[in-house]
Amino acid sequence: MKTLKFENLPNAVAELIKGQSELRALLLQKATLEPEMEVPIQVDGVMPITGFSKPTIYGYVQRNEIPFHKKGNRLYFFKSEIIDWIKQGKQKTIKEVETDVDTLLSNKGKRLRK
Repeated sequence: MKTLKFENLPNAVAELIKGQSELRALLLQKATLEPEMEVPIQVDGVMPITGFSKPTIYGYVQRNEIPFHKKGNRLYFFKSEIIDWIKQGKQKTIKEVETDVDTLLSNKGKRLRK
């Protein structure tokens, strides 16, 4: 830490004030960027996201195929979990399947040589 002289005090205070305002701006920016707490939705809210009917959603719940939460006799869902669940069903393209096959075959050949 460097020693301050009386003559440099106004510059040092100005630097401190500038630094403080930059920190305040960063903190305010971070506070606004933090995601809000996700609100649970019920079956009626899941229908437009998935395009499934209410009986279909209840069938998925009964078979534990869809992410859900149960409190008492109520079912609750979170939009992010439903979207992640939908993304898990992605079908691979022909190019992706070919790449997987090439990788598998190249690795299998290495194991045979050992």
